[in-house]
Amino acid sequence: MSEAGLRHLLPGAGNYQFYFFKDYADFMNALPWTPFFAVIYSLSAIRAQRLECLKVMCEMAKNRPGQQRIVLAGNDMEARLVSRFSPVALHGIISKTAPLERVRQQLRKWLSDKQRVNETILNLWYYSYERVLNQTEREILHYTALGYPIANIAIRLQRNCKSIRAHKLSLMTKLGVDTDAGLFYAADILVQMQQAFLEIPHSRRQIPA
Repeated sequence: MSEAGLRHLLPGAGNYQFYFFKDYADFMNALPWTPFFAVIYSLSAIRAQRLECLKVMCEMAKNRPGQQRIVLAGNDMEARLVSRFSPVALHGIISKTAPLERVRQQLRKWLSDKQRVNETILNLWYYSYERVLNQTEREILHYTALGYPIANIAIRLQRNCKSIRAHKLSLMTKLGVDTDAGLFYAADILVQMQQAFLEIPHSRRQIPA
């Protein structure tokens, strides 16, 4: 979503002042003089920008845990994946493909909670990447993101193709995708989130109770 699109969307979310930044560097430069209580991340379809956004979420959770972290995902599948596998807890996530008024209403609801920023309002959709997916599924996910077909993955993991295909179907069911293209897209997002997750100090890698 472009800045123009965000400007059209956000004024309807309440009586708030919004600041727009084209990248993380601009945002960090503005921090000393820009008071804020919430950061709304608009996930980009561009891979490098999406990875930067996921890293920002981790960095903000570490250095500014009191600020709200809200994500505008590109579509329903992306919203579901990020909500289930986010390396840090989020205050909210919604797809940009949702009806405009629904997005605005949800943003108003989240932003109105600014006086109660604590664990009780954090979404608890977060699940550990390691707990939801087993080791074989994680390995298949990794090679899928690299573009490997089943036959090559089987060779890499020293398993037969039938076994890899069964694990792949289980993986697709868990991720809520039903095509190879959907699995590749999901794999890319999850591998990027894992990279961001590995940069968080061990003490931050916790599942909300």
